[in-house]
Amino acid sequence: MIQSSVTFISKNNLQFEIRTPREDEAQATLDMMLVLSAESPYILMTPESVRQKTVDGQIKWFQESAASDAAVILAVFSEGRMIGLCDGRSYKDVKRRHRAGLGISILSEFRGCGLGQKLMEVLLDNMKSFAGIQIIELDVMLNNHSALKLYEKLGFKKAGVFPNAFILPSGEVSDNLTMYLEV
Repeated sequence: MIQSSVTFISKNNLQFEIRTPREDEAQATLDMMLVLSAESPYILMTPESVRQKTVDGQIKWFQESAASDAAVILAVFSEGRMIGLCDGRSYKDVKRRHRAGLGISILSEFRGCGLGQKLMEVLLDNMKSFAGIQIIELDVMLNNHSALKLYEKLGFKKAGVFPNAFILPSGEVSDNLTMYLEV
């Protein structure tokens, strides 16, 4: 699925563009993911895992998503610089095709200005058009309070907790919360 450009003015008057990334932005995606993985304890990627990804792999991911009616990738840009990424996709197996999962990350310097909410709204609008989708789900670390607040504001409900699911780089342990939104 391809999302055309959506422009957003944040509450602190910054302008952002949200759209499907182009193939020639594959390296920019890897560069941004490297920064994100180093600065945020709340994403599963690590700098080491990002360094193992290739530009060709990113291009393939972009192409598969663009050709699908049950997957979408969105990038967000500020003054031409990629500063965030999110994706959503339906499960492929027959027993879970009615469900779709998502992930979202934004560089820390751009958090807190309403961008996460706008990015999630555009992502959810795309995901709601997936054929047969009834439930959109996500996982979040329980100590990621700002993300929890956003997801609840968007109508996600708590489904269950997996205790001690993550050990963060600081040594802090976090439970995992699964949340869902009925479409």
